[in-house]
Amino acid sequence: MSIARTRMAKIFDEWAKRYAEHPDSFGEILDESGKPISEYGERCAIYFERLAAEMDQDGLLPRLEGVG
Repeated sequence: MSIARTRMAKIFDEWAKRYAEHPDSFGEILDESGKPISEYGERCAIYFERLAAEMDQDGLLPRLEGVG
Protein backbone atom coordinates (compact mmCIF):
# COMPACT_ATOMS: atom_id res chain seq x y z
CA MET A 1 0.00 0.00 0.00
CA SER A 2 1.32 3.44 -0.86
CA ILE A 3 2.15 5.95 1.86
CA ALA A 4 -0.63 8.25 0.61
CA ARG A 5 -3.19 5.44 0.85
CA THR A 6 -1.89 4.38 4.27
CA ARG A 7 -2.22 7.95 5.50
CA MET A 8 -5.75 8.24 4.10
CA ALA A 9 -6.80 4.95 5.70
CA LYS A 10 -5.44 6.01 9.10
CA ILE A 11 -7.22 9.37 8.86
CA PHE A 12 -10.53 7.68 8.01
CA ASP A 13 -10.05 5.22 10.88
CA GLU A 14 -9.47 8.11 13.28
CA TRP A 15 -12.52 9.95 11.96
CA ALA A 16 -14.66 6.81 12.40
CA LYS A 17 -13.40 6.38 15.97
CA ARG A 18 -14.17 9.99 16.85
CA TYR A 19 -17.56 9.85 15.19
CA ALA A 20 -18.47 6.62 17.01
CA GLU A 21 -17.46 8.14 20.35
CA HIS A 22 -19.14 11.54 19.85
CA PRO A 23 -21.57 11.55 16.88
CA ASP A 24 -23.35 14.67 18.16
CA SER A 25 -20.16 16.71 17.80
CA PHE A 26 -20.31 16.39 14.01
CA GLY A 27 -22.47 18.64 11.87
CA GLU A 28 -25.48 17.70 9.85
CA ILE A 29 -24.97 15.74 6.65
CA LEU A 30 -28.43 15.95 5.12
CA ASP A 31 -30.85 18.83 4.90
CA GLU A 32 -34.57 18.63 5.68
CA SER A 33 -35.18 17.25 2.15
CA GLY A 34 -32.76 14.39 2.68
CA LYS A 35 -30.16 15.88 0.34
CA PRO A 36 -26.53 16.53 1.34
CA ILE A 37 -26.08 20.00 2.81
CA SER A 38 -24.49 22.70 0.72
CA GLU A 39 -20.70 22.42 0.53
CA TYR A 40 -20.62 19.17 2.52
CA GLY A 41 -17.55 17.96 0.61
CA GLU A 42 -15.70 21.21 1.29
CA ARG A 43 -16.49 20.98 5.00
CA CYS A 44 -15.26 17.37 5.09
CA ALA A 45 -12.06 18.28 3.26
CA ILE A 46 -11.28 21.01 5.77
CA TYR A 47 -11.97 18.66 8.70
CA PHE A 48 -9.77 15.91 7.25
CA GLU A 49 -6.94 18.39 6.58
CA ARG A 50 -7.07 19.48 10.22
CA LEU A 51 -7.22 15.88 11.40
CA ALA A 52 -4.23 14.96 9.24
CA ALA A 53 -2.24 17.92 10.59
CA GLU A 54 -3.06 16.90 14.15
CA MET A 55 -2.09 13.30 13.50
CA ASP A 56 1.14 14.41 11.76
CA GLN A 57 2.01 16.57 14.75
CA ASP A 58 1.45 13.60 17.07
CA GLY A 59 3.58 11.34 14.85
CA LEU A 60 0.63 9.03 14.04
CA LEU A 61 0.97 9.12 10.25
CA PRO A 62 3.77 8.03 7.94
CA ARG A 63 5.45 11.00 6.28
CA LEU A 64 4.96 11.60 2.58
CA GLU A 65 8.22 11.58 0.64
CA GLY A 66 9.64 15.05 0.14
CA VAL A 67 7.43 16.55 2.88
CA GLY A 68 8.60 17.75 6.25
